Amino acid sequence: MTSLLEWLAYVERLHPRKWDLGLDRVYTVAEQLGLIEHRGIVFLVAGTNGKGSTCEFIERLCLAKGLTVGKSTSPHLLAFNERIQVNGEPVTDIEIVDAFAAIESSRAEISLSYFEFSVLASLFVFKKRDVDALVLEIGLGGRLDAMNIVNRDVTVITQIALDHQAWLGDTREEIATEKAAIMRIGKPCVIADRDPPVSLLQHAAELNIEARYIGNDFDFIDDTVWVAGRRFSWIASLSLPKESAAAAVQAVISAGISLDPSEVRLVLSNTTLPGRMQWMKGEPDLLLDVAHNPAAAAYLRDYIADYLSRVSSRPTVHAIVGMYADKDCIEVLRLLSDVVDYWHLTDLLEERAASANQLAGYLKLALEDRCQVVTYDKMHNAFNNAVRHSAIEDLIVVFGSFPVVAGVLQLASDRISKECS
Repeated sequence: MTSLLEWLAYVERLHPRKWDLGLDRVYTVAEQLGLIEHRGIVFLVAGTNGKGSTCEFIERLCLAKGLTVGKSTSPHLLAFNERIQVNGEPVTDIEIVDAFAAIESSRAEISLSYFEFSVLASLFVFKKRDVDALVLEIGLGGRLDAMNIVNRDVTVITQIALDHQAWLGDTREEIATEKAAIMRIGKPCVIADRDPPVSLLQHAAELNIEARYIGNDFDFIDDTVWVAGRRFSWIASLSLPKESAAAAVQAVISAGISLDPSEVRLVLSNTTLPGRMQWMKGEPDLLLDVAHNPAAAAYLRDYIADYLSRVSSRPTVHAIVGMYADKDCIEVLRLLSDVVDYWHLTDLLEERAASANQLAGYLKLALEDRCQVVTYDKMHNAFNNAVRHSAIEDLIVVFGSFPVVAGVLQLASDRISKECS
């Protein structure tokens, strides 16, 4: 195999289960490759919502200090390379292929999942690049997630909400127990949940962890970040969650990195993340966000409501939605119904996906038929029809599982490219 596409196809069919939680197999291979310990400062980020934006802020803050930074996140939107970035840029196909080849050579008879391959590949690339800081996002849970094999310097736990219950438990307390397992004795932990579950607090106390809690040790209030009594900056605008920004500042300081107020102001004012509160200006404007659980949906609803309250004339809001069937579709749709006028529901080409007709049934059940809904069997039809039926001053919101946001992002980018050519 020579191309990245060939390797990805091979890796995807190699292991029978997409998620196979457990550390023994991946730890053995990582140890053989020397990937457990790294020279750079390691930030390990877990949580239900806000992980991606927190990782992005940490990366940008470290870059502002002149550090070389490796960042590993998942899933990707448009290309696998997005999962493995150095200094804010996806690494090359060749680097990933070299990493996969080394992993394949070392694993022998050990079976690894697609995610485990991607984790090891990111650590391999960062080791080879000898980066100054590693920003690593937990994929699922924490205790048994492949990324939990790495020795870390600072841990961050973002908002904990109900999601992936089949794997992590049916309550916030159970889910928090899984995520708390990334803590390590003697290593600072930043907790960005404003109502942390008792199980999380107990675990930190049992390990005598140096924990920093949002609302107590740090926060983002009135457009000002404060950490340990220091007021850092006034932020003109911020599309990503303020809790993520505050947690990132606290995490970087906890790692012993000094931050200048001007650096914080510049980073927080200019940090964006594809697919997370992402605006695409046009006629009409698009807002894309991978909100697929009730907590994220509530945040998106409030964000849209705030936007609508600040515009001189309220635009009509169209929503393009596709979701996995194992999510709380009814509650997500109900929450966004407060700000959505027209619904464009689409099928997704994945086994896990709820059909557009299923989503329509959920929506009508939640709203007692008080909604205007159109269903589509193809995503491009949903996008084209939403654009066709929107006035230039309207707003199209795209939310749900990653495939719908990625798909519309690609369609919208292609449309803009054609208009500019």
